Amino acid sequence: MTTGFSTPPGVSQRWLLLAASSLGLSAVAAAALVLARTPVLTSLVPPDSFPRALVVHVNLATLLWYFTMAGAMWTEALPSSRHRTAQALLVAGAVGAIGVVTSGLFAPGNPVLANYFPYLDHPIFLGSLAVFVSAGLCTGGISLVRPRDAAEWGFAIARWPFCTGAIYLALALRQGMGLVDALWGAGHILQFGFVTLMMAMWLRLSERTGMTDVPPRIAIPFFVAASLPATIAPALLLAGLDQGTLHSLHTDIMRWTNWPAALAFGLLLLSRKEARSADSFTASLGLYCIGILAGTAIDSQTTMVPAHYHGTIGAFTLAQMAAVLARISPAADADHSPPSTRPLSVYTFGITTLICGLAWSGILGAPRKVAFSGEGADPAAILAAALTGTGGAITIAGVGYFACIAVPRILRLCRTHTAPTSRYSAPATAAMFAAAR
Repeated sequence: MTTGFSTPPGVSQRWLLLAASSLGLSAVAAAALVLARTPVLTSLVPPDSFPRALVVHVNLATLLWYFTMAGAMWTEALPSSRHRTAQALLVAGAVGAIGVVTSGLFAPGNPVLANYFPYLDHPIFLGSLAVFVSAGLCTGGISLVRPRDAAEWGFAIARWPFCTGAIYLALALRQGMGLVDALWGAGHILQFGFVTLMMAMWLRLSERTGMTDVPPRIAIPFFVAASLPATIAPALLLAGLDQGTLHSLHTDIMRWTNWPAALAFGLLLLSRKEARSADSFTASLGLYCIGILAGTAIDSQTTMVPAHYHGTIGAFTLAQMAAVLARISPAADADHSPPSTRPLSVYTFGITTLICGLAWSGILGAPRKVAFSGEGADPAAILAAALTGTGGAITIAGVGYFACIAVPRILRLCRTHTAPTSRYSAPATAAMFAAAR
């Protein structure tokens, strides 16, 4: 069983700080989106600000949040000989992240609402995004070490879709594919990496309740099954298929291969009594199932699409939030209380309410990627939009609550790596999450 009482290196703590900050800032951008979708309050948001807020929010809440959390997990067991290189990559990643946010808010250029990775059509934004992603990928490469238990195998295997996504993007652009289509394909591939990371976090969260370790020989096939489909898309691209066929196959690969391994693995863990006591794991699995069900109901470009991906993304985010709180919990011998887990409950209730509102609006035919318009709307549409706004507000509150708890604690942990410790104070040390000791 994982003990988890070793202290992660400073570079891992700083990746964690960047991750929690990204998620917290995403809530600020989300506030504008919630106002724009809530009846009566839509007038508070200028119509032309919705697309730009959507670009900043999606990049903060998905790409930056997931990549930085992956960096924090991957560098937990980083050999000391690689710390200097990892620190340089962290600085590059932070500069790229800051560039994405500031240029997304203030740089001229048209927002392009591409699926997965909406972007601002401006060289500073795109360059910053490239720097950030490159730093994250290189961090994954230099931090690869031999896994010591099943969960570490999951964190290691999750690197593969990140690599294949980058390969796909490079190949697509080299072949002359438009940036929107290239990012769409790469975004599909990255979902397999996110799912694999989430599965490894599910396992670690379950182990922390006292569950007997799942042997690697059982867990590894699930991780491989979750990540291996990421290999198909680059192969199809090299086969020279036309854009229409490639688009259709991308969708089919996602529809049939992205969820079975994660669902089966989650049910396997759920069959163990100890794992069922891990509230964050069971809630994350529940959100993932809701996302799958919403996905089966998609038949057009309505808000049923965001209902689907808020279920899956909500599952990823909840697992990662729980991982952050586990990481910043004091070690067993430290005289400090663990952080509150209430933000996880608030977030779960909020995102579930949001999904219900989006799904209801989608059933009524509300289009996605646009603000709500009350002109001519019937009572059912208004109620569905109000439910969406309420759920969004609660979700934002949960994320903000989480950031207020996590960021100050991570800052203190970062300072323990850069400042001498007074003999009169013993700061709490964070426990490992990804790496077993």
